[in-house]
Amino acid sequence: MVVGDSVWDLLAARRAGALGIGLLSGGYGRDELERSGAFRVYADPEDMRNRLDELGVRLG
Repeated sequence: MVVGDSVWDLLAARRAGALGIGLLSGGYGRDELERSGAFRVYADPEDMRNRLDELGVRLG
């Protein structure tokens, strides 16, 4: 899994065969991040943390 806030982060994740997760904190819009390969897009790291169950991740 790669978490990034730019289209370049998500393109790199796709190229590496990793699951790309986008954050809106980098100035790119949801549509741009999704077009670049984001599996999910969250507002910020806290939003992602609160919804980790969507990604099949559990906090221990």
